[in-house]
Amino acid sequence: MKKITLIAMLALLLVPAVAFAQPPAGCTWDGDPAFIYGFGYLDGLDYNQPGPDFATIWKGYSITYELGPYNASDVWLPSTCKALDTLCFHATSSHGWALTCDPEMGLPQELDISYLWYQLITITAPCVGELPVGMMDTVIAICAYTNNLGVCDPSCGDCNDPNLRPSTGLYHYSADTLIITVVEAPIPLEVLQDTLTLVEQGQTAAYVPFAICNGDYCTPVTRIDYVITTTGHVPTTINNGYLEMLPGTCEDIYAVLNAGEAALCTYDTLQIVVWTGDPATYDTCVQVIHVVEAQEVPLFTVPVVTILVLALILAAAVFMRRRAAARA
Repeated sequence: MKKITLIAMLALLLVPAVAFAQPPAGCTWDGDPAFIYGFGYLDGLDYNQPGPDFATIWKGYSITYELGPYNASDVWLPSTCKALDTLCFHATSSHGWALTCDPEMGLPQELDISYLWYQLITITAPCVGELPVGMMDTVIAICAYTNNLGVCDPSCGDCNDPNLRPSTGLYHYSADTLIITVVEAPIPLEVLQDTLTLVEQGQTAAYVPFAICNGDYCTPVTRIDYVITTTGHVPTTINNGYLEMLPGTCEDIYAVLNAGEAALCTYDTLQIVVWTGDPATYDTCVQVIHVVEAQEVPLFTVPVVTILVLALILAAAVFMRRRAAARA
């Protein structure tokens, strides 16, 4: 009898300590927090939960993820702490970058077992201070308990971590990690356009586009001035002025050419200069205009003739049916 008792005591000592874990003072463990969707799932990347996910960012830019904090149900393993509970979302940035959440961070969410909510988190790289290429920030998202005062409290720990989802064989943790690397920012001001535009002879209103792109993510709205000049071989209506542009957007502006009386093979050159004031940034591009022979557009192509013939056949068939019905 003593031998059996000794073996039983040794077996109890070998049971993992987590089995005896108790919530810290001021906390209760009724439900079981986990992420059913982590950083690597609803953002369109391959599913990668648990484990870190990776992203890139630059000064002033924001990235947004949608996660799925979850109250792991009684079919998930381990099988303790499977009841309705009030959980919350918490996140940290290793460099203190701005984190914007919807619902707001720390808001209590009452969840029954097997329920989740969709949590948006937006991380923004600061515009102030040094942000060297290659610098890394670590964002840790936590599905946490609220304490006995109803306050979101990640220090309350987790009843079961990780949780095994039997249907997939994957482990899910109550925290997920995103590692963000700073990369070179886009060009703050850029003009995009074709190097050569063909204008048909006789065309009186040929619109030649220039796309102006604002890559300055540290200014909410940027005033961008532009001037278009021409060598004057083809009469041109110049659209000089300015744009109020949001960061990360592009907008088309146009010069209008009148080739109504232009000689065949005439060349012209349009040049655009765009700039912002503070700090001074500019870009310029040249677009060559070539007047070419107008191309005739055939009215009756093979597909058009085929469709007309089929339409006539169908109309004739309907007419003949109606006449046959009338005679009957």
